[in-house]
Amino acid sequence: MTDRRGGLLRQHDFRSLWLGAVASQFGARMALVALPLVAAGPMHASAWQVGLVGTLGTVAFLVVGLPAGAVVDRVRQRRLLIGTDLGRAVLVASLAVPVASGGTALGQVYVVVLGVGVLTVFFDVAHQSYLPRVVRADELVEGNARLSTTLAVAQVAGPALAGLAVDLAGTRPAVVAIAVGFAGSAAYLARVRAVDTRPVPAGRSRLAGQIRDGVAYVLRHRVLCLLALAGGAYNMFALVVQTMVPVRLVSELGASPATASAYFSAGGAGGILGAVVARRLVRRLGLYRAVWLCLLVTAPFALLTPLIDSAGGIGLAAGGYLVLWAGATASNVAQVSLRQQLCPPDLLGRMNATMRFLLGGAMPVGALLGTVLGAAAGARVALWVGAVGLLLSCLPLLRLRVPADRRPA
Repeated sequence: MTDRRGGLLRQHDFRSLWLGAVASQFGARMALVALPLVAAGPMHASAWQVGLVGTLGTVAFLVVGLPAGAVVDRVRQRRLLIGTDLGRAVLVASLAVPVASGGTALGQVYVVVLGVGVLTVFFDVAHQSYLPRVVRADELVEGNARLSTTLAVAQVAGPALAGLAVDLAGTRPAVVAIAVGFAGSAAYLARVRAVDTRPVPAGRSRLAGQIRDGVAYVLRHRVLCLLALAGGAYNMFALVVQTMVPVRLVSELGASPATASAYFSAGGAGGILGAVVARRLVRRLGLYRAVWLCLLVTAPFALLTPLIDSAGGIGLAAGGYLVLWAGATASNVAQVSLRQQLCPPDLLGRMNATMRFLLGGAMPVGALLGTVLGAAAGARVALWVGAVGLLLSCLPLLRLRVPADRRPA
């Protein structure tokens, strides 16, 4: 573990990789808000059309998530990272001139949003797979913690910055700023000096066969399978809660939309806190224990949300949501680091893509489950189901056992 002041940020390659992640994550998070505003503002799109823009921005993960892993394992990853950044920069910048003249076609917005979403999937999978080439195995926790902190800050600040930029300067400067962010990310990544050799994947050469190899590896690996099972269940029930909180607070209790927004902002703050303390927790507990203990200790705080029976109790629920997200983020840092250590280098891309597909695919299922439960029995019942489910989803992780060769003497 790096103990010098500044840690990995003192290392040229990781600092360049991290700065690239900062620019890219802020660009991606701002795009999720700014691009629908392009449709809603200059395009005067309907609510359904604006909703379609938002959907196209997130659907790419389910469509190309698994193939992205196989591609990452076949190409030079740093080149792929730079290429996806430049591709996103060009796509977003293409909206600037037509927006200024009022001539942007809604179809062009759809194409840009979908293209940015697809390239973002490839960037995220490649970035997670490239980190072990830049830092040593004993530095992975610090590296993932710093990257998770960046992601958490971008999730909180990115949408706010996008809304502010559009409000103060208009859509054209906003999309130009996002394009510059992606281009800046590519420039930082180009400075990384770590070897970027073309991988030689073992096993089958056809893309479909390599995808199957990645899925099979995860499902047959005891630790990875447990992580996928518990993580998928956790994400599903988290979306049950997330979907029903606005209904409970605004529709049933009469709280303002700003109050509901404050609740979710507390979760973002918890994510930052969890990423900051993750290194200390892993150092004290070890990777395996940190994975399940961070979740098991914080999951009960989800039970505070369905207990709220007045708008005035939002502070208590928001505090619980903060703790919940802090635990989930700290556990995720440990999980990602553990996965990177367990997986052979030639399977990293496919393993990461498979895990992200399984974990991310559970989220729309949870949103649908929450909607059905809320319509049938009310938001409070759905919140109880989600909160209890979050707690139970941690239990499979209790079966994680620290290998004998990793136990302290």
